[in-house]
Amino acid sequence: MRDGKYMKHFFFAGVGLLLVCLTGTACKKASLTQQPPLPVNVVTAIEKEVNEWDEFTGRLEAVEFVEIRPRVSGYITDIRFNAGAIVKKGDLLYVIDPRPYQADFDRAAAEVERMDAQLKLAQIELNRAKELRDKNTISASEFDQKAATYQGAAASKSSAEAAKNAAALNLEFTQIKSPIEGRVSDARITLGNLVQPGAGPENVLTTVISVDPIYAKVDADENAVLKYVKLSEQGKRVSARTAKIPAFIELGNETDFPHEGYIDFVDNRLDPGTGTIRARVVLKNWNPNFITPGFFARVRVATRLQMLEPGMSVTPVPEPAGPDTKASVTQTKAAK
Repeated sequence: MRDGKYMKHFFFAGVGLLLVCLTGTACKKASLTQQPPLPVNVVTAIEKEVNEWDEFTGRLEAVEFVEIRPRVSGYITDIRFNAGAIVKKGDLLYVIDPRPYQADFDRAAAEVERMDAQLKLAQIELNRAKELRDKNTISASEFDQKAATYQGAAASKSSAEAAKNAAALNLEFTQIKSPIEGRVSDARITLGNLVQPGAGPENVLTTVISVDPIYAKVDADENAVLKYVKLSEQGKRVSARTAKIPAFIELGNETDFPHEGYIDFVDNRLDPGTGTIRARVVLKNWNPNFITPGFFARVRVATRLQMLEPGMSVTPVPEPAGPDTKASVTQTKAAK
């Protein structure tokens, strides 16, 4: 009886242990089947050439800028331009009263004619004196006097002609013309006022600036210049002094640097006060009616500029998101 009782307890204990094991295995399998698969990102690697870019800030400037100033004094009698209009080279802008200068020119012209008559008379007397001197009719001193009179008359005529030329220039300066083609400013001095030559700001009549092409001038820092020198020594970059380096420009309200030009000038020294060197980009003015000198501009220049083969182009791409990312460009074959 006692052995049967032990066997009964042992049987129930074994069944309980078996149930516990089966329950644990089922739970483990259930937990494993409930876990979702881990996500895997697949990225296809693409091999291509890229350029690194440096960005600089600067301002747009006119290729040509002229301050119109009077070269003779007088009263303004006519203004021949509209403020803000486009003028051609040689267009008449101002007229200064020409009457005093016309009188000076007429006086100088008459003096030339008088000196010419005296020179002809002196020439006749000198020729006659030569004939008489050959016959020993007059003395040597008298002949020398006739020769000196002729030379004096010739010098007087030359002086009169110089005075006539100066009077002609002054008369010409009464018509003030534009020396370049471009956009004219307003009239700083109006009709009827007295103007005089001078270098002060009060003597400026107006200004004229060229509109196309246009410059973008920037200051490159010393570290950037040293980087370019190192890359040039390694054969990874050409110098802006020996090649036209492409540059891309955008204004304050633009993105992606849509305007292309090239660097045409780098200064001959680095400014020790600012630690920068001046450079200049020339580009076509894409809107001459509105884009004028003075606009703020950002300029992007390739750090490692490789020599392009015919038919290849360099195109900037927008900056990717993220504070530490930098934009790059690819060199792609142009469409045939």
